[in-house]
Amino acid sequence: DDDDDADGADGADADAAQNTMKHNHTEQQSKQLFKTILKSVVKIYCTYTEPHFALPWQMKRQDSSTSSGFIVQPKRIMGNAHGIAFHSVVRVRRHGCSKKFIARVLHVGHECDLCLLTVDDPEFWTDYLNPLPLGEVPQLQDAINVVGYPTGGDNVSVSQGIVSRVGVGKYSHTDQPLLAVQIDAAINAGNSGGPAVKSNKVVGVAFETLD
Repeated sequence: DDDDDADGADGADADAAQNTMKHNHTEQQSKQLFKTILKSVVKIYCTYTEPHFALPWQMKRQDSSTSSGFIVQPKRIMGNAHGIAFHSVVRVRRHGCSKKFIARVLHVGHECDLCLLTVDDPEFWTDYLNPLPLGEVPQLQDAINVVGYPTGGDNVSVSQGIVSRVGVGKYSHTDQPLLAVQIDAAINAGNSGGPAVKSNKVVGVAFETLD
């Protein structure tokens, strides 16, 4: 009986050790995937000149802004349309790189507040930037991470929140009512265009709403 008890204890210890190894392996995989996500999020710098609607024969003074974006396809960057509106020059910077690269605007969807950019300089793509996989619309109470570059800093930030609402909301860029997911975490200015991530898949894009 004593031998049986000893064998049972050894078996339980072995199972616990195996479960710990599996947990550590899964945690390492998760961290590695999240590093890949951080690597594929970029900061967008836009120099723009808005039209002067009160004085239509002249333009307003040139200004600049920053927003966020992420790699969605080989050599394609997704961001917010309002982040590059009335642009004259758009530049992007990779995570961990100080150099800003000239970007070219390929497509703009003002209604859905999205845009697609590319960078023609092959040096930008040498750091093996992975396109981020797209996931399904999240459900209520799902945990979401929003990744981006808040205004006033050059470091990437991660805000975690819980989905509190999924429904139709008005987008501030064009006042269009479209599908929106609301989370209980504050999203800072400059994070617009950054990916909302669940289980290492992009399930949304950070933006502003009127509601």
